[in-house]
Amino acid sequence: MSVIGTSCNVSNTTVLYYHTNPTAYTLETYNYTASPSSIGVLSFSFYTITGTYYWHLDDISLIDTNVSNSEMLTNGDFENGTLVGWQQLCTQNCSSSPGTITSSSCHSGSYCYEDACRYGSDYLQQTFPVISGHIYTLSFWLHSDGGPIQQAFVGIN
Repeated sequence: MSVIGTSCNVSNTTVLYYHTNPTAYTLETYNYTASPSSIGVLSFSFYTITGTYYWHLDDISLIDTNVSNSEMLTNGDFENGTLVGWQQLCTQNCSSSPGTITSSSCHSGSYCYEDACRYGSDYLQQTFPVISGHIYTLSFWLHSDGGPIQQAFVGIN
């Protein structure tokens, strides 16, 4: 993804893909090595065939392992009850239930992100500075309601 923007022509490098599972909160991790130094983009994309099944996302962390395990994200746990630090894209693609902050079905704390974008994909994104050669460890908790067709994609670049 070159530049974060408001267009729905989001170019996404998928590093993790989910189809209906996990149906219980599962800790997911991924290591990313930056090249070159620039602005990185972390994105989550959600899709469902019905508006009654949700993805739940919580406790997102992106650590620079080369710099004293520095946290690179703002509001990764959503505990301020808002999407401060995050950008939503393509919510108009959803015929129902684009992503939002909720206080139900969270992994920990009071708030998390839930999404049931039907018949289209919407995106939750955040940018962060990267240094070439540094290793960044992404971790987050994810679960779905186990609907018949649910997909989630995670991209980082």
